[in-house]
Order: sequence, then C-alpha cells, then structure tokens
Amino acid sequence: MGRGEGSAESGAPGEPGEPGLTARERILAAAEVLFAEHRFDRTSTARIAAAAGVPHGLIFYHFKTKMDLLLAVVQRDRVTTLGELDLPPSDLPPSEGTDPRRAVAELWRHLTVVLGRPSPVHRIVLQELAVHEEIRRRAMESTDAAAAVIAGRLARIFGRDDPTPEQVAAAQLLTFAASMAPLLDQPDHTLVDPDALAALLARGLSPPTPESPPS
Repeated sequence: MGRGEGSAESGAPGEPGEPGLTARERILAAAEVLFAEHRFDRTSTARIAAAAGVPHGLIFYHFKTKMDLLLAVVQRDRVTTLGELDLPPSDLPPSEGTDPRRAVAELWRHLTVVLGRPSPVHRIVLQELAVHEEIRRRAMESTDAAAAVIAGRLARIFGRDDPTPEQVAAAQLLTFAASMAPLLDQPDHTLVDPDALAALLARGLSPPTPESPPS
C-alpha cells in the first residue's frame, strides 16, 4: 500500500502519552528504548515492530537494514543535541563580551545539561562503540560537530569572529568532559566547579595584554 499503508503511516497513536506519532517515529522511539535496554545485536526487528505497534515489514519500508535503523536513532539525537547547543544570539548570556569568566561558567552549566544528561541514545553509543565501526565514526562526527559549536561560542565570548586554536582545543576538552558525566554518574558535574573552570579557561583564552613600552 506504499506510504498510505493503513493508519500506521498516517499518524495513528503510538504508546500512551505519545499521540499522533507517525509509524516511522514510533519505530525510532521503540528502537531507541530496546537498543538501550537489550543492545543492538540482541534486539530483533520483530520485537521493535511489536513495541512500535506496526507491521514487521514496515520497518524495512523505512530503513533498509537494522543498522540503518540504529544510525537513524543516533542521528535523530545528534540533530536535537546540536539544536540545543547552538542557542540563537538573543539567548546568549548577557555577560558575553563583558565578563568572560561568568560567560564561560554559564556555558559550562549549559553543556552539563545538554551533553551531560543520561539518555538512551548516549547509552546505546557507549555500548556499541567497541563493536560497530560505523557507530564509532558517527560518535566522532557528533563530538566534532558539538565542539565546533562550542568553539564558536568561546570565540564570541572573547570577542572574536573565528575561534583560535586554543579555543578549539578548549572546546574539544569541554565536549569530552561534559559527555563523559553519565559514565561517572555525575550528570550535574558536582566534581567540577563552574567558576573555577571558568577562571582557568578565561586566563588561558583571553587575548594577551600588550606590554607597556619601556619608560
């Protein structure tokens, strides 16, 4: 029946609390939960179809292989995460450009919320990194994309249009540190004081002060 295949494609209700999801969205939601709980290789597409409430064949209408389904789950989370990281200019902290330490502390707190929260996809990626090369590649792409957004924010904090190599390196470190919080059971990053971190980065990333000419 193609894309009009019954109500499954027209947006029939999915699980309770998620009315109006399309069949594809229900498949992605079910796969995310099951892959996180039971791992990719131990989750059959038949089980995903049953959880999503769709015919088994509809999974392969939307996704050529089970790996394509897994990659779609990871990509959907990446798009959401990058959207949350890249706040519009109107939402930037008012201290940016005037108080670098406060702005960096605010940035770190924001990263702990966006990158540091435990999530099913985060768990999936960590579980499958050592097994599937494509997941490793996608994870690095996501990390690089997040670090690029953060480097741009650091550049604006310190009054630049483009990030310096030092700001890129700092962004990469912040990305890795925030992303590893769920592994340490520290989603609120209580082990890292935002103000101390901001003071450290502000000293290292601020433009050098011109030397006074000899008197």
